[in-house]
Amino acid sequence: MNLMLPIAGYWQKVLHPELARLTEPLHGWFYTITTDGDLLVNLAALVVIGLLLGLLNGFYGVGGGFLMAPWLNLMFNIPYNVAVGTDLTQMVGTATMAKIRLGRSGYVDFKLGTLMFSGSIFGVEIGARLVELLKRGGDVMVGNWKISLLQLFMTVVYGLLLGWIASLVYREAKAALKTKMLEEPPGAMAPPVANRLRMISLRPMIALPVSGVDAISLWIVLGVGFLSGLLTGLLGVSGSFIRMPALIYVLGVPTVVSIGTNLFELLLTSFYGALTHSLKGNVELILVIILLVSGTVGSQLGAAWQRQWATPKWQLAFAVVIFLTIGCMALKLMT
Repeated sequence: MNLMLPIAGYWQKVLHPELARLTEPLHGWFYTITTDGDLLVNLAALVVIGLLLGLLNGFYGVGGGFLMAPWLNLMFNIPYNVAVGTDLTQMVGTATMAKIRLGRSGYVDFKLGTLMFSGSIFGVEIGARLVELLKRGGDVMVGNWKISLLQLFMTVVYGLLLGWIASLVYREAKAALKTKMLEEPPGAMAPPVANRLRMISLRPMIALPVSGVDAISLWIVLGVGFLSGLLTGLLGVSGSFIRMPALIYVLGVPTVVSIGTNLFELLLTSFYGALTHSLKGNVELILVIILLVSGTVGSQLGAAWQRQWATPKWQLAFAVVIFLTIGCMALKLMT
């Protein structure tokens, strides 16, 4: 069964006007472009991809958020601006459900979360507006290839981000396998830089009693929020892979408080991101619903399987999947 995506189809024709003048339908992995340029996607494949991305999130704790937009573009030919906006919108649902599951057991520093969101909102908006500039930037010539500026930029940025994540996962898995073979205890974590950063006396200084921080520069807090928000607005990722380490190692917030505060700030940031991308015409609502439902089911399965089967070898397999994704993105760019 095929499903028409009107928003994605519209931007597909804007970015590639030649697709509205095909003499015969164009078929891809799990999509078909009609002679009028409309985009039809395979519904069963879309549900399976949603389940798989949710499974990766539940099993590894990360994965689906980084791969969502690249896979939507790669497998279903959904333009990056729609893939990012749709991913951000379904993130509102996943963040809400995670907050409900955490319930009252989560410690939240609302002052810190609100201040970080004050920085994030500017980052999200700048990221979303950058997507707007890119999707109206036309085509560029790279060697003998004529490539959409949006496609080129997002492929390069996602490729670098995914490559960095894959290398981290690979090194961690290899270290875990070595530790297991040698029966050595895991090495100690590197000392945090929080104490040194707290010595930066760039006024105004603020106190965060709930987090146990006596004094820290407001600009450091806003800067962390801005950087994570920029990645959220531009790439549709949660930014938690920057925000969580920053909360713990840069701001010196206890882990138990960081978890709840990160989720609170993510809920606010993803809601604003979904709103601004929706106003810019980058959200495919039917796609949001399908990915949210299937991803939620996959996440539950992944969390259950993780308790039984999680091993360093599965981490290595995950790194391979990411590297293969980067390779496929590069091939798509050149065809």
